[in-house]
Amino acid sequence: MKFNWGTGIVIFFTFFAASMTFAVVSTTRYPPQLVQNDYYTLDLNYQDRVEKKQNTAALMAAPLVEFITANKTIQVKFPDGMVAESGTSKCYRSATTKEDFTTQLVHASKQEIPAEGLTPGRWHVELDWLDADGKKYFWETAVVVQ
Repeated sequence: MKFNWGTGIVIFFTFFAASMTFAVVSTTRYPPQLVQNDYYTLDLNYQDRVEKKQNTAALMAAPLVEFITANKTIQVKFPDGMVAESGTSKCYRSATTKEDFTTQLVHASKQEIPAEGLTPGRWHVELDWLDADGKKYFWETAVVVQ
């Protein structure tokens, strides 16, 4: 068999089509999940979040977030003298959006988020709260659930 330009072009396009088919099939095996479902809304409210982060950076100390193994909770301690009047705490994992959950912050300087059924691993905690003076704050950190 003689190898000429026509044969080379057919072999090249056959290989190209096969590799494209393989790439499409292999990428559709995994669900295209985002880190957060509401990323568009977060982008629209970006300046508001920046201002909240600046308010948090001006505090003498940041909130302390830690996993308490004894009672399987994520404990949030606000800085001394600060009471969160209202707000939310959002817990999510980078690996999947199926386990994300949000809890309400009540009037307290310390908050406990139940972590009984959470998958062990790294969790991101976002705190968005309002203090007694009407100032808004935002703090995000990671915690390892065991």
